[in-house]
Amino acid sequence: MLKRPGIIIPVFFLSLVHATVTSQVHWQDAASAALGGCYITRQGFCCANQSQAGLGFIEQSSVTIQHCRPYLLKELGNSSFSGQFTTGTGAIGIALATQGLTGFRQTSLWLSYGMKLYSGISAGVGIHLWNSAITEQYIYAPGFSFALGLQVRINDQWKLGARLFHPAGWSALPAISIQKQMTIAAGCSYSFLKAGHFYSELHIKPEEGIILCNGLEWTLNQRTSLRTGVCNRPFTFSWGISLKFTKWVAEFAFQYRADSGLSPYTSLTHAW
Repeated sequence: MLKRPGIIIPVFFLSLVHATVTSQVHWQDAASAALGGCYITRQGFCCANQSQAGLGFIEQSSVTIQHCRPYLLKELGNSSFSGQFTTGTGAIGIALATQGLTGFRQTSLWLSYGMKLYSGISAGVGIHLWNSAITEQYIYAPGFSFALGLQVRINDQWKLGARLFHPAGWSALPAISIQKQMTIAAGCSYSFLKAGHFYSELHIKPEEGIILCNGLEWTLNQRTSLRTGVCNRPFTFSWGISLKFTKWVAEFAFQYRADSGLSPYTSLTHAW
């Protein structure tokens, strides 16, 4: 039993099955978390686990460490390491995340590759491996699946994207259905006034229906960007800031969900 911040629902129970399903699917990097969960047309840092097609457009190699504290619970934390490395016509990426309670830990690994097919079209594929461990058993619920992505740059202002997440796979735990985790996502982004970027996406899930995500990023100067976003199911309001230095980028984000409270995200990236 975990204590939950809030007035209406003071406590909740987190079962092994529920924790395994939710944490393997909804892990986000700080930037997309601040944008209300938008990631389809983004490129740059942390593409390996969310926007594999974005790897085809990156111009810098980078490594990122991140920590998230879901619902401000000290018992539950998510730490991750990711890297992406240019290969000429695209890039390869890796993302490793761990999360868990005392006696129950999860490990999630993404291996991704993105390729620039034409001047404005990029495609990507990622393989997702995960495992849950309990005190009595180090390999309790392993599984694997994959994702496919596509990005199209119409011009300097408009970008389109789509992603098929977990269309098929395998899990050793019968209670976890890969089909229930499947997500079809599509969206667009629009740049305006040389400083603003608007993102809009639809995420379709078998169990949850259509989820609408919108995000706005505003570049104040060469070093500072502000982000905010909203998602309708469950209702989520998010905001964050990005601070860029010569070869380092620090990002901070916060998500407030109506059903679970506040979650902070912090990441530090080194690019070259």
